Amino acid sequence: MSSDRLLSPYETAAELIHALTGFGVRHAVISPGSRSTPLTLACAHHQKIKSTVVLDERSAAFIALGIGKQTGVPAILVCTSGTAAANYFPAVAEARASGVPIVVLTADRPPNLRGIGSSQTIDQIKLFGDHTVLFHELGEPVNQSWDIDRIRFSARQAISDAVTKGGAAHINVPFRKPLEPEENELKRAENLFRSENENSFNQKADLTKSVILGNEITDRIKHAENPLIIAGPSNAFQSPEKLAFRFAEQFIGPIIAEPGSQLGEHPLRVHRYEQFLRNPATRQKLKPDLILRFGDQPFTKSVLTALEDWKDVDTIRFDYRNSWQDHQMSSDLVVNLSPGETIDLEIFDQTTSYKLTVWKDADQEAGEILHSFLEKENRLTDGHIFSRFIHDSNEGNSIMLSNSLPPRDAALFGEPGQHVTVNRGAAGIDGILSTAIGTAIASGKPTTCLTGDLAFLHDSNALLTLQKSETPFTVIVVNNKGGNIFRMLPVYDQKKTYTDFFETPQNVNIEDIAKAHNIIYQRVENRQQLEETGLSSVKNPGVRIIECITDPDASMSMRKELWGS
Repeated sequence: MSSDRLLSPYETAAELIHALTGFGVRHAVISPGSRSTPLTLACAHHQKIKSTVVLDERSAAFIALGIGKQTGVPAILVCTSGTAAANYFPAVAEARASGVPIVVLTADRPPNLRGIGSSQTIDQIKLFGDHTVLFHELGEPVNQSWDIDRIRFSARQAISDAVTKGGAAHINVPFRKPLEPEENELKRAENLFRSENENSFNQKADLTKSVILGNEITDRIKHAENPLIIAGPSNAFQSPEKLAFRFAEQFIGPIIAEPGSQLGEHPLRVHRYEQFLRNPATRQKLKPDLILRFGDQPFTKSVLTALEDWKDVDTIRFDYRNSWQDHQMSSDLVVNLSPGETIDLEIFDQTTSYKLTVWKDADQEAGEILHSFLEKENRLTDGHIFSRFIHDSNEGNSIMLSNSLPPRDAALFGEPGQHVTVNRGAAGIDGILSTAIGTAIASGKPTTCLTGDLAFLHDSNALLTLQKSETPFTVIVVNNKGGNIFRMLPVYDQKKTYTDFFETPQNVNIEDIAKAHNIIYQRVENRQQLEETGLSSVKNPGVRIIECITDPDASMSMRKELWGS
């Protein structure tokens, strides 16, 4: 490139995209638009970028979130100017709340066209406020050599902050017309894209690095006779499983792993804690003398209640993203870790928790009660769906659970040992199916998304992308006629307004929605049909929607009986 001319919009975009690929970025999620033409073409032309085109920007952002949750490497989000970027806000908020990296590239009008009524122009400066980990206005070209250095450094800043701080980095890129490249610019970009650009920023921790625990932490662990491990939600790339299991095996102590914890099956896991830990007498009997916490803030009521009761118990939290995740404000000590880092446990003697047998007995008894409840109830309930779904799934299947009741039902009814993905940062019901699509794009695994009817409808635009899925994908819609979670709250007693304002059942034909998107549809209305329907995507190629019509009254009645068992 000649140093006496300015970079064109396409050359600017090409430099930026190429620099991002040097830090390991391999996915772009693009929504169509005019002002973003240079960014779109640069992504489309770069051989290292797999581009996914998504019409709806809100869905696109959650797809990028899913890619980041799965890999720990940010996907690029590209949109045009105006309200397009505003649709990214829910996913940007979730990314920050759950520590997931994304790089948001918003095209913009140049400064002289802002604030004077130009079409498709809003104020995009720090559009997402404090919900991003970085904002940078790239600015217009002024000096080619300096501009290239700044573009490359901006890419480094974005990747570094998105990965190390956990969240979305936002780069706003103004472009002047003409937006389309000339032939000679395409040739120069082609040569650029072929050039070596591997950068030195290390996205992953040295897997051989061992963290040395301080004396205070070491002493508390050594003196524990009845330790308990609690794992809240984590992202797949944070990989807390190995360290949590090593601790459990060192102390032969029980493990509570909530759905989304990224902990698989282990002999020391207890599975029916949502039943027996709701009992005050049982909580007192099982009270540990040390709690080792992994992952984010737990969400199941049984665990939250237990942690509140056990606030006087020493608690050590192992934190993979330097985030305050302590609703009870009870963590005495925090150990900050990077994904892959380990801890030398050989300094501790191997012991056995004297209450392990009590935990296992309570777990077994609760499991027998659950089995009897499921067997004696002839009506199809949410519990039957979750019990069957987790039973059908295996490690070859990627699982996404919606928010609201699904993760709680997975804890109550689900079989043990499955890795699942959840959006528990801001815990909204928006973008669930889109996030699952992102995990499927990143992992390439057969994927199953279990969602409620309202969350499904909330993100139904994702079906436009799902119908083109390259991997087997099953959507299980638990249709219990609205937001049943509100039945657990005092507002349920407000009978005159409850149904219309809170539970909000929708009169929508999901089969027609599936047909409109050319997606296979199955309907399950009773237990026999459920037994005959395989819910996993592993042995079912293609894309399909399974709608399970459950009885909301019987479902809630079963939950309440189990909680009191």
